[in-house]
Amino acid sequence: MLLRVHHKTTYRYSAPVTESHNEVRLHPLTDEDQTRLEFQLTLSPPARVFSYEQPGGIVSHFNIHVPHTELVILAESLVQTYRHDPFERLNWVEDDWGFYAREDIRQRYAEYLAPTRAVPFHPELERIAQLTRRQAGVSAASFLYTLTRLLHRLLEYKPGATHVHTTLEQFLENPRGVCQDFAHLMLAVCRREGIPARYVCGYLYGGYETLEIRGQQASHAWIECLMPGERWCGFDPTNSLLVNDYYVKAFVGRDYSDVTPTRGVYRGPAHHELTVEVDVKDAEREADRR
Repeated sequence: MLLRVHHKTTYRYSAPVTESHNEVRLHPLTDEDQTRLEFQLTLSPPARVFSYEQPGGIVSHFNIHVPHTELVILAESLVQTYRHDPFERLNWVEDDWGFYAREDIRQRYAEYLAPTRAVPFHPELERIAQLTRRQAGVSAASFLYTLTRLLHRLLEYKPGATHVHTTLEQFLENPRGVCQDFAHLMLAVCRREGIPARYVCGYLYGGYETLEIRGQQASHAWIECLMPGERWCGFDPTNSLLVNDYYVKAFVGRDYSDVTPTRGVYRGPAHHELTVEVDVKDAEREADRR
């Protein structure tokens, strides 16, 4: 699928900012699931952009040294995705849990097995895992698919109920939140069960006609789990879906703190407002309409 992504971030300050230093993770990845065909980053005020690669993706940074009351960051991308059949990487029959017990696997993917500040091990995780196992088949794929659907049923999607600093413990006490919270909880359960899992930040095309899609108007979050055979497969508990070619990956990491789309510091007033606008379109359909 050919998807065009517009991601506009606007910071408005209550008084002029004399300088700001910023870092963004907005480049879609190029990997076996997708190819980034175009990318353009436009800034207002304009600034020179420097970029470098990390294991999770591309980081761009820039500094602005002129007074400004507004900063606009516009990222425009064109991406070809290749996940037409997300089920092809999954084995539904074989008891393949021995793969995760292998010492070489545990060593190679240790960073995606360890708890983090945002993804700690909590007593509630065992209860969720036990409930999942009672409903799932014998394979790891069946466990992960069942867990995805279970979390979708147990958790309430409610924008504004949490924020980026909400802890997993707070979310478990009042399980209402957004895709970031859903992803962190599924990461915690998977890692608790010995399955390497990583956080993914990106975009979701909401072109489905029969499903209510959550997270299409902003950056979206889901997780990828390492499957036997050492291939990553995406699971979206927010929408109870396997990740398909409607998804665009921008950055991967241990949790949200690794993949934050925009972050920075500035010298100026304490108060500012942030707005984010995301639009994902089917580029081929748009071309046909012309």
